[in-house]
Amino acid sequence: MKSRLKFFCCTLFALMSLSSCKKTMDLPQQSNSKIIAYKVPVSDGSISGVIDETDKTITVYLPFYYNLDVIDPEIKLATGAKLSVEVLPVDVLDNKTTYTVTGADKSTATYKLVIKLQQISPLKVNEVSTESKTVVWGIGYYMINLSGNFNTLDPTKIRIFLVGADNTETEMSYTTGYGPAAVNVLMAATEKVYSMGYVGVPQTLDPGLYKVRVKVQSLTTDLKYPVTLEYILPQVDYVSIIAKQGDTFTIKSSGPVFKDLKSITINVAGQDVSLPVLSYSRTLATVKIPETVPVGTYYPSILFEGFPIINAFWPITVNAK
Repeated sequence: MKSRLKFFCCTLFALMSLSSCKKTMDLPQQSNSKIIAYKVPVSDGSISGVIDETDKTITVYLPFYYNLDVIDPEIKLATGAKLSVEVLPVDVLDNKTTYTVTGADKSTATYKLVIKLQQISPLKVNEVSTESKTVVWGIGYYMINLSGNFNTLDPTKIRIFLVGADNTETEMSYTTGYGPAAVNVLMAATEKVYSMGYVGVPQTLDPGLYKVRVKVQSLTTDLKYPVTLEYILPQVDYVSIIAKQGDTFTIKSSGPVFKDLKSITINVAGQDVSLPVLSYSRTLATVKIPETVPVGTYYPSILFEGFPIINAFWPITVNAK
């Protein structure tokens, strides 16, 4: 009898419990201020961004072989939602882009864009100096070559900096007196080596010891051994001067800079005649032709203190005043 009563009580309790579970509760209404798709068109289709609603991020994993400078995304929103700004191309190194969405229900949400470049790392660049010998580069010199595992033939993606004692970066030049920088591929024993040539030392830098820093998109490396910058024999660009007696003309350097310009002379009837230098900077000099110089064509000799005389092969044609 007791066992039947116990069974009856347990059954009654179970039925009451089931009955109480039939009550339902409405879930909170979800906002529709959402980005539901983020795609980046590429040459062979598109890359889908990974949307994380928890931390409101959109992560795009971008393989290096697409060689993109910018992405031009396509964004799909929830029904009735709007973006606060126009969708514009984004630099692949950008880390500040956000998208604010306003839903039809007037709710808002802001997503942060995260672009992860999938590059081969680490970035390795062959040393130019050694522990026992520091290479000297001329200020303004423009035939410097660096090599490494750059994995790109686009020279604009390989950025080379000289870093001074105060840690200031100065980017090296890619369009120089010899022509634009170029990248070639050399086959080594186990991997490709990319060689970048015709890079120039900025004409604005001062002599001293500098660290070499290389950046290829999101990768950065510093060479272990520094280089020394010095003044070297200045370059005077080829010009063909036609001027009258008493006129002025200019000469310039697109390479090694002017340093301690002492004199410019021409030979007139066996005699050296000085052409006064009115002013000069590292890259430009203004010169005067004396009114007494006879009409004719001359080839100048240019002297910078501490360097051999430069016998120029470009003409100065003097016409009558």
